[in-house]
Amino acid sequence: MKSRFIVLFIVFSVTIVGCAKAPEKSNLYTTESVKISNSDPFEPVNRVVFSFNNIFDRLVLRPIAVVYRGIVPEFVRNRVTYSLNNLSMPITAVNNVLQGKLSKAGISTSRFLINSTIGVLGFFDPAASLGLESENEDFGQTLTVWGVPSGPYLVLPFIGPSNPRDFTGFLSTSLLDPMYQIGGGGTSSSLRTYRMATGAVDFRSQNIEVFDDLQNNSVDHYAAVRSFYSQSRESQAADNMEIDSLDTENEIFDDFEMDSSYVGPDIEIQYE
Repeated sequence: MKSRFIVLFIVFSVTIVGCAKAPEKSNLYTTESVKISNSDPFEPVNRVVFSFNNIFDRLVLRPIAVVYRGIVPEFVRNRVTYSLNNLSMPITAVNNVLQGKLSKAGISTSRFLINSTIGVLGFFDPAASLGLESENEDFGQTLTVWGVPSGPYLVLPFIGPSNPRDFTGFLSTSLLDPMYQIGGGGTSSSLRTYRMATGAVDFRSQNIEVFDDLQNNSVDHYAAVRSFYSQSRESQAADNMEIDSLDTENEIFDDFEMDSSYVGPDIEIQYE
């Protein structure tokens, strides 16, 4: 099963990344390479998948998140968040190396080592008290640095908003997941499934009001999510590509046009 997944990933990656020219060094860290395409040629299909995801969220994920936040003490929830974040540090370190940010790779590696030992398997965050701040990187952001275009907007079952570049990054990030390397066969699969499910519930519980506001205050919920996703990923890319000045970052968003149907509040998704 693992080998079939790897073969599928390689084929998909070659198909998507092969469409982009390898960027010259001078083309890296530019405002053009962080832009997310607003193209949505698959909108009819995307809307069907979007509706399916909404039904799943309303009937399954949101109720679980509400119960989880209601009965699990905040202290315990924070420990879960810290441990999940700690497990992502090797992925962040690898992507920092691939992006040429060696000092940040060192910070991510140090955080993982300190929090996995002194921090009791990541349930505590002593690295933060040492000035080693947490950040998250994924292979989708690395592909952005490499100059790979985002491609058209996609909505994937259970995953949600994406595009070919970010989906390729999602598959790559999954292969780099430490849980993928632990144990073998069913053990590895069970651990990774547990981590993904726990991460989904943890993330959803932190953003119950955020997503409710987005849905309740949007004329077209689908268009609002599409715009919000594009804006969020552009912001992450701008930060990760180390654009020097705030003026440059503002220039990026000056060119970004929010869908006219979006009337939602100014909100920010929580990543603790």
